[in-house]
Amino acid sequence: MRYYSFNEFDGTDNIVCTMSEEEIRKEYYPYWLDRMNKKFGEQFVRKMYCFEDCLDDWIVINWAWEV
Repeated sequence: MRYYSFNEFDGTDNIVCTMSEEEIRKEYYPYWLDRMNKKFGEQFVRKMYCFEDCLDDWIVINWAWEV
């Protein structure tokens, strides 16, 4: 299993948070999939995208790195 870290600001300090690939799948993938389906249509998304695409987006959005 892969893990990813990212910085989170809590108001006073930067905190490095780490999430597993499975946590990202549970917490972010349903949202990402819903938004992609609304944008491109469910059939197109099923044919052209997978969880790895979601993970790539999550990494970019959160400026995350693999640990």
